[in-house]
Amino acid sequence: MEWIIQYLIMIHFITTKEEKMRKCLIGLIVAIFMLVSGLAGAQTIPDTSHKVGVGFRVNGILPSEDTFFDHELDTKNQVMLGASVSYGVNEWLTLEAAFDYSLDIDLKDETDNVKIGKINVYPLTFSAQLRYLTKNPQYYTWMVPYITLGFGYYFVDGDVAGEYEKHWGNEVNLDFDGAWGGHVGLGIDFFASERLAVGFEARYFWASGDVERTVDTPVGPAKKEVDYDLNSWMIGANIKYYFDFGK
Repeated sequence: MEWIIQYLIMIHFITTKEEKMRKCLIGLIVAIFMLVSGLAGAQTIPDTSHKVGVGFRVNGILPSEDTFFDHELDTKNQVMLGASVSYGVNEWLTLEAAFDYSLDIDLKDETDNVKIGKINVYPLTFSAQLRYLTKNPQYYTWMVPYITLGFGYYFVDGDVAGEYEKHWGNEVNLDFDGAWGGHVGLGIDFFASERLAVGFEARYFWASGDVERTVDTPVGPAKKEVDYDLNSWMIGANIKYYFDFGK
C-alpha cells in the first residue's frame, strides 16, 4: 500500500482543481483494481444469470467534433461519472440501463482564440452485453470479456462565457438540443468474488443534435442554427455489485 500513500502525496502538488480531481479518480480506480486483482486469482467465473448488478463508473471522453459554427474547436475536462443497473438474462446476455453526467466541458474557439463557455452532457443509455465465458477455464478463471451495443438519449445544456459575449460585443445565448444516439464497444469484468467485480470498457457513441446561437443586436436578435456532433470515444472503469434475489 506504500505506492498509494506516495500517490496521494503527489496530488498535493497538482495546482488546478480539475487536475486534482482527475488524479484522485485515477488513483481510486487503480487502487480498486489492485485490490480486486489481488483477491481474484482463486475465483471461478460466477454465473450472473438472473442477478441484478448495481454499478458506479468513471469515464474519460474523447470527442471527435472539432468545429463549432465553422470555427476550429478545442475541448477540455472531458470526464464523466455515472451509475448503472444491469440484469443477467442468462450467462451470455446482460441488459443494462445507465445514467452518466459530465463534469464541465470547457469549449474554446481556436480560430478567434476566445473561450466560448462550458457544456454538460447527460446520457441515458440502454445496452445489451454479449458476454463470453470460456469453455477452457485453465486459460482464465476470473475474467469475462463482452461486446456492448445499444442506444440512448443525450441531454445537453451549456453556459456562455463572458469572454465570448465580450468578443461579440452583445449578449449571447446558446441553446443546445438533446440528441438520440447509438453506441458499440468492448469491455471486460474482473471478479474478486461471486458478487463483486471491477470492469473496464471502451465504447464509441454517435449522436447529432442542433445548437442555436442568438446574439442580441441593436436591430434585434440575430439567430443562427447548426448541427453539432457528440460523437466520442468513452473509455473508463467501473465497479459492480451483484444481488441474487432468488436466494
